Amino acid sequence: MDEKELSDLTRRTAERLFGAPEKGLGAYTLWRSFDTELARQFSLFFTGRLYAREVITQKERELCAVAALTVRNFWDELHIHCHAARNVGATREEIAEVIFQMATYGGAPCTVEGLKTLRKVLEDRGEWHDPAGNTST
Repeated sequence: MDEKELSDLTRRTAERLFGAPEKGLGAYTLWRSFDTELARQFSLFFTGRLYAREVITQKERELCAVAALTVRNFWDELHIHCHAARNVGATREEIAEVIFQMATYGGAPCTVEGLKTLRKVLEDRGEWHDPAGNTST
């Protein structure tokens, strides 16, 4: 694959996962503020080479990211990857189940914070509803 093909694949994969880029937001923008060329290389590797692989589905890949970020307590990144998981077909129930499962590995506090993060993502997307009918958080 030549550099143009890799660049196009990187862009398509990023748009599929994360949607249209918001100016000034995201890891890529942060990386670029320190080193433009290294940011480009990171993006080409992570998004164009790693996240574009088809050994597992994008949905499976994002559910793995949700699990890892939950147990590591990386809430900002979890927020991004919960959106990405929804963008590639993971249901709210599947994402919540992965977060619940992480209580085994990261404890109940990470599960609570992970579910709060997922709820915020669903609210942002206009997809939040409480099946238990609770009106307070």
